[in-house]
Amino acid sequence: MRRMDQSIRLGSRLLRLNPPLLMAIINVTPDSFYASSRTQDSGAIRSALQQAVTEGADIIDIGACSTRPAVQSSAEQLADEQLEWERQAMALQVIRQSGVQVPISVDTFRPGIAQRAIEEYGVDMINDVSGGSEPMLDVVAKYNVCYVLMYNRSHDLHKTDNILCDALGFFSRKVDELHRRGVSDVIVDPGFGFGQTVQESLELLTNLRTLQHVGCPILAGVSRKRMAYEPQGLTPETCLEQTLRLERLAVEQGATVLRVHDVGVTRAMIRTMQTVNG
Repeated sequence: MRRMDQSIRLGSRLLRLNPPLLMAIINVTPDSFYASSRTQDSGAIRSALQQAVTEGADIIDIGACSTRPAVQSSAEQLADEQLEWERQAMALQVIRQSGVQVPISVDTFRPGIAQRAIEEYGVDMINDVSGGSEPMLDVVAKYNVCYVLMYNRSHDLHKTDNILCDALGFFSRKVDELHRRGVSDVIVDPGFGFGQTVQESLELLTNLRTLQHVGCPILAGVSRKRMAYEPQGLTPETCLEQTLRLERLAVEQGATVLRVHDVGVTRAMIRTMQTVNG
Protein backbone atom coordinates (compact mmCIF):
# COMPACT_ATOMS: atom_id res chain seq x y z
CA MET A 1 0.00 0.00 0.00
CA ARG A 2 2.91 2.35 -0.69
CA ARG A 3 1.91 5.67 -2.23
CA MET A 4 3.07 9.24 -2.50
CA ASP A 5 2.29 11.23 0.64
CA GLN A 6 -0.62 13.57 0.06
CA SER A 7 -2.65 15.82 2.28
CA ILE A 8 -5.91 17.70 2.08
CA ARG A 9 -7.07 20.80 3.92
CA LEU A 10 -10.41 20.65 5.69
CA GLY A 11 -11.12 23.94 7.44
CA SER A 12 -8.13 24.63 9.70
CA ARG A 13 -6.92 21.00 9.57
CA LEU A 14 -4.38 19.47 7.23
CA LEU A 15 -5.09 15.73 6.98
CA ARG A 16 -2.58 13.27 5.57
CA LEU A 17 -3.98 10.74 3.13
CA ASN A 18 -1.67 7.87 4.00
CA PRO A 19 -3.26 5.70 5.29
CA PRO A 20 -6.52 6.45 3.45
CA LEU A 21 -9.11 8.56 5.25
CA LEU A 22 -12.46 7.06 6.20
CA MET A 23 -15.55 9.17 5.55
CA ALA A 24 -18.42 7.84 7.67
CA ILE A 25 -21.90 8.02 6.13
CA ILE A 26 -24.76 9.34 8.26
CA ASN A 27 -28.01 9.66 6.32
CA VAL A 28 -30.71 11.85 7.85
CA THR A 29 -33.31 10.29 5.59
CA PRO A 30 -36.12 7.72 5.68
CA ASP A 31 -35.30 6.28 2.25
CA SER A 32 -31.55 5.79 1.71
CA PHE A 33 -30.83 2.53 -0.11
CA TYR A 34 -29.12 0.94 2.91
CA ALA A 35 -31.69 0.97 5.70
CA SER A 36 -29.17 0.69 8.53
CA SER A 37 -27.64 4.04 7.58
CA ARG A 38 -30.88 5.94 8.16
CA THR A 39 -31.03 8.27 11.18
CA GLN A 40 -34.21 10.29 11.50
CA ASP A 41 -34.04 11.91 14.94
CA SER A 42 -31.46 13.58 17.14
CA GLY A 43 -30.95 10.51 19.31
CA ALA A 44 -30.18 8.28 16.33
CA ILE A 45 -27.86 10.90 14.86
CA ARG A 46 -26.00 11.24 18.15
CA SER A 47 -25.62 7.46 18.43
CA ALA A 48 -24.41 7.06 14.84
CA LEU A 49 -21.97 9.94 15.29
CA GLN A 50 -20.49 8.49 18.46
CA GLN A 51 -20.10 5.05 16.90
CA ALA A 52 -18.40 6.48 13.81
CA VAL A 53 -15.95 8.52 15.88
CA THR A 54 -15.21 5.65 18.27
CA GLU A 55 -14.49 3.31 15.35
CA GLY A 56 -12.03 5.73 13.79
CA ALA A 57 -13.85 7.92 11.26
CA ASP A 58 -11.72 10.76 9.89
CA ILE A 59 -14.64 12.66 8.32
CA ILE A 60 -18.40 12.61 8.99
CA ASP A 61 -20.53 12.93 5.83
CA ILE A 62 -24.12 14.06 6.43
CA GLY A 63 -26.71 13.41 3.73
CA ALA A 64 -30.27 14.69 4.00
CA CYS A 65 -31.65 13.93 0.54
CA SER A 66 -31.43 10.43 -0.90
CA THR A 67 -29.98 10.20 -4.42
CA ARG A 68 -30.30 6.41 -4.67
CA PRO A 69 -30.85 4.90 -8.17
CA ALA A 70 -34.66 5.01 -8.02
CA VAL A 71 -34.48 8.76 -7.48
CA GLN A 72 -31.78 9.25 -10.10
CA SER A 73 -34.02 7.59 -12.69
CA SER A 74 -36.98 9.81 -11.67
CA ALA A 75 -38.98 6.79 -10.49
CA GLU A 76 -39.33 8.62 -7.17
CA GLN A 77 -39.18 12.25 -6.15
CA LEU A 78 -36.34 14.00 -4.37
CA ALA A 79 -36.94 15.65 -1.03
CA ASP A 80 -37.46 19.36 -1.68
CA GLU A 81 -34.86 21.91 -0.61
CA GLN A 82 -36.69 23.05 2.52
CA LEU A 83 -37.07 19.49 3.79
CA GLU A 84 -33.45 18.71 3.00
CA TRP A 85 -32.31 21.77 4.92
CA GLU A 86 -34.48 20.96 7.96
CA ARG A 87 -32.95 17.49 8.14
CA GLN A 88 -29.44 18.76 7.50
CA ALA A 89 -29.69 21.54 10.07
CA MET A 90 -30.97 19.13 12.72
CA ALA A 91 -27.98 16.84 12.17
CA LEU A 92 -25.44 19.67 12.08
CA GLN A 93 -26.84 21.14 15.28
CA VAL A 94 -26.54 17.78 17.04
CA ILE A 95 -22.95 17.43 15.84
CA ARG A 96 -21.92 20.92 16.90
CA GLN A 97 -23.55 20.47 20.31
CA SER A 98 -21.71 17.17 20.76
CA GLY A 99 -18.33 18.86 20.69
CA VAL A 100 -16.96 16.27 18.24
CA GLN A 101 -13.89 17.67 16.49
CA VAL A 102 -13.95 15.41 13.41
CA PRO A 103 -14.26 17.38 10.13
CA ILE A 104 -17.80 17.57 8.76
CA SER A 105 -18.86 17.07 5.15
CA VAL A 106 -22.29 17.88 3.75
CA ASP A 107 -23.56 15.61 0.98
CA THR A 108 -25.72 17.82 -1.24
CA PHE A 109 -26.16 18.82 -4.86
CA ARG A 110 -28.00 22.05 -3.94
CA PRO A 111 -25.89 25.23 -3.80
CA GLY A 112 -28.29 26.86 -1.34
CA ILE A 113 -27.87 23.99 1.12
CA ALA A 114 -24.09 24.08 0.71
CA GLN A 115 -23.93 27.81 1.34
CA ARG A 116 -26.11 27.69 4.48
CA ALA A 117 -24.16 24.73 5.87
CA ILE A 118 -20.89 26.63 5.41
CA GLU A 119 -22.16 29.95 6.73
CA GLU A 120 -24.29 28.72 9.64
CA TYR A 121 -22.40 25.62 10.77
CA GLY A 122 -18.90 26.06 9.43
CA VAL A 123 -18.76 22.71 7.62
CA ASP A 124 -15.39 21.70 6.22
CA MET A 125 -16.32 19.95 2.96
CA ILE A 126 -19.03 19.84 0.30
CA ASN A 127 -19.66 16.41 -1.23
CA ASP A 128 -21.55 17.08 -4.47
CA VAL A 129 -23.18 14.45 -6.70
CA SER A 130 -24.25 16.99 -9.32
CA GLY A 131 -21.04 16.74 -11.30
CA GLY A 132 -20.02 20.32 -10.59
CA SER A 133 -22.94 22.55 -11.57
CA GLU A 134 -21.97 26.18 -12.15
CA PRO A 135 -23.99 27.49 -9.16
CA MET A 136 -22.31 24.95 -6.89
CA LEU A 137 -18.86 25.88 -8.17
CA ASP A 138 -19.72 29.52 -7.43
CA VAL A 139 -20.40 28.63 -3.77
CA VAL A 140 -17.31 26.45 -3.42
CA ALA A 141 -15.11 29.14 -4.96
CA LYS A 142 -16.59 31.88 -2.79
CA TYR A 143 -15.68 30.04 0.42
CA ASN A 144 -12.71 28.04 -0.92
CA VAL A 145 -14.01 24.99 0.93
CA CYS A 146 -12.75 21.45 0.31
CA TYR A 147 -14.84 20.01 -2.52
CA VAL A 148 -15.64 16.47 -3.63
CA LEU A 149 -16.20 16.56 -7.39
CA MET A 150 -18.14 13.51 -8.54
CA TYR A 151 -18.37 12.08 -12.04
CA ASN A 152 -22.11 11.74 -12.60
CA ARG A 153 -22.29 9.88 -15.89
CA SER A 154 -25.98 10.61 -16.35
CA HIS A 155 -25.05 14.32 -16.68
CA ASP A 156 -22.04 13.84 -18.98
CA LEU A 157 -22.67 15.50 -22.34
CA HIS A 158 -19.36 14.21 -23.72
CA LYS A 159 -19.67 10.50 -22.91
CA THR A 160 -18.61 7.78 -25.32
CA ASP A 161 -18.39 4.00 -24.97
CA ASN A 162 -15.18 4.34 -22.93
CA ILE A 163 -16.10 5.23 -19.35
CA LEU A 164 -12.50 5.54 -18.19
CA CYS A 165 -11.60 8.09 -20.87
CA ASP A 166 -14.87 9.93 -20.26
CA ALA A 167 -14.22 10.20 -16.51
CA LEU A 168 -10.64 11.30 -17.06
CA GLY A 169 -11.74 13.97 -19.53
CA PHE A 170 -14.48 15.21 -17.20
CA PHE A 171 -12.14 15.53 -14.23
CA SER A 172 -9.46 17.24 -16.29
CA ARG A 173 -11.91 19.90 -17.46
CA LYS A 174 -13.61 20.48 -14.11
CA VAL A 175 -10.51 20.41 -11.92
CA ASP A 176 -8.87 22.94 -14.21
CA GLU A 177 -11.92 25.19 -13.84
CA LEU A 178 -11.92 24.79 -10.05
CA HIS A 179 -8.24 25.67 -9.82
CA ARG A 180 -8.74 28.70 -12.04
CA ARG A 181 -11.50 29.80 -9.67
CA GLY A 182 -9.11 29.52 -6.74
CA VAL A 183 -10.41 26.30 -5.16
CA SER A 184 -7.29 24.70 -3.75
CA ASP A 185 -8.55 21.43 -2.24
CA VAL A 186 -10.39 19.13 -4.65
CA ILE A 187 -11.10 15.41 -4.25
CA VAL A 188 -12.34 13.44 -7.26
CA ASP A 189 -15.01 10.74 -6.93
CA PRO A 190 -15.64 8.33 -9.86
CA GLY A 191 -19.35 8.28 -8.96
CA PHE A 192 -19.88 4.52 -8.87
CA GLY A 193 -23.51 3.78 -9.65
CA PHE A 194 -24.41 7.27 -10.84
CA GLY A 195 -25.49 6.75 -14.44
CA GLN A 196 -23.28 3.67 -14.66
CA THR A 197 -24.06 0.00 -15.13
CA VAL A 198 -22.54 -2.46 -12.67
CA GLN A 199 -20.07 -3.53 -15.34
CA GLU A 200 -19.03 0.06 -16.04
CA SER A 201 -18.51 0.71 -12.34
CA LEU A 202 -16.38 -2.39 -11.95
CA GLU A 203 -14.34 -1.46 -15.03
CA LEU A 204 -13.75 2.02 -13.62
CA LEU A 205 -12.75 0.62 -10.24
CA THR A 206 -10.30 -1.86 -11.77
CA ASN A 207 -8.60 1.01 -13.62
CA LEU A 208 -8.98 3.63 -10.90
CA ARG A 209 -5.26 4.39 -10.80
CA THR A 210 -5.58 6.10 -14.18
CA LEU A 211 -7.43 8.95 -12.47
CA GLN A 212 -4.28 9.84 -10.55
CA HIS A 213 -3.22 11.70 -13.70
CA VAL A 214 -5.70 14.41 -12.68
CA GLY A 215 -3.47 15.20 -9.70
CA CYS A 216 -6.14 15.11 -6.99
CA PRO A 217 -6.89 12.69 -4.16
CA ILE A 218 -9.39 9.98 -5.18
CA LEU A 219 -12.48 9.12 -3.16
CA ALA A 220 -14.09 5.69 -3.63
CA GLY A 221 -17.67 5.16 -2.52
CA VAL A 222 -18.48 1.50 -3.14
CA SER A 223 -19.98 0.67 0.24
CA ARG A 224 -22.93 -1.75 -0.06
CA LYS A 225 -23.73 -0.49 -3.56
CA ARG A 226 -25.17 -2.55 -6.41
CA MET A 227 -21.68 -3.26 -7.76
CA ALA A 228 -20.96 -5.07 -4.48
CA TYR A 229 -24.15 -7.06 -4.07
CA GLU A 230 -25.77 -7.61 -7.47
CA PRO A 231 -23.10 -9.87 -9.07
CA GLN A 232 -23.43 -12.27 -6.12
CA GLY A 233 -27.23 -12.12 -5.91
CA LEU A 234 -27.06 -10.40 -2.51
CA THR A 235 -28.63 -7.28 -0.99
CA PRO A 236 -27.19 -4.12 0.60
CA GLU A 237 -27.70 -5.75 3.98
CA THR A 238 -25.75 -8.94 3.15
CA CYS A 239 -22.76 -7.73 1.10
CA LEU A 240 -20.26 -6.55 3.71
CA GLU A 241 -17.61 -9.06 2.63
CA GLN A 242 -17.99 -8.04 -1.01
CA THR A 243 -17.87 -4.35 -0.03
CA LEU A 244 -14.60 -4.83 1.83
CA ARG A 245 -13.14 -6.67 -1.16
CA LEU A 246 -13.98 -3.76 -3.46
CA GLU A 247 -12.70 -1.21 -0.95
CA ARG A 248 -9.42 -3.10 -0.71
CA LEU A 249 -9.14 -3.01 -4.51
CA ALA A 250 -9.89 0.73 -4.46
CA VAL A 251 -7.02 1.35 -2.03
CA GLU A 252 -4.70 -0.83 -4.10
CA GLN A 253 -5.70 1.27 -7.11
CA GLY A 254 -4.83 4.54 -5.39
CA ALA A 255 -7.96 5.66 -3.54
CA THR A 256 -7.02 7.85 -0.57
CA VAL A 257 -10.52 8.43 0.82
CA LEU A 258 -13.14 5.73 1.36
CA ARG A 259 -16.77 6.70 1.94
CA VAL A 260 -18.13 3.91 4.12
CA HIS A 261 -21.06 2.63 6.16
CA ASP A 262 -18.93 0.28 8.28
CA VAL A 263 -16.09 2.25 9.79
CA GLY A 264 -14.67 -0.28 12.25
CA VAL A 265 -14.23 -3.23 9.91
CA THR A 266 -12.91 -0.98 7.15
CA ARG A 267 -10.34 0.48 9.52
CA ALA A 268 -9.29 -3.06 10.46
CA MET A 269 -8.97 -3.99 6.78
CA ILE A 270 -6.68 -1.01 6.12
CA ARG A 271 -4.50 -1.88 9.13
CA THR A 272 -4.15 -5.43 7.80
CA MET A 273 -3.11 -4.09 4.40
CA GLN A 274 -0.49 -1.87 6.02
CA THR A 275 0.88 -4.80 8.02
CA VAL A 276 1.07 -7.09 5.00
CA ASN A 277 2.67 -4.45 2.79
CA GLY A 278 4.97 -3.05 5.44
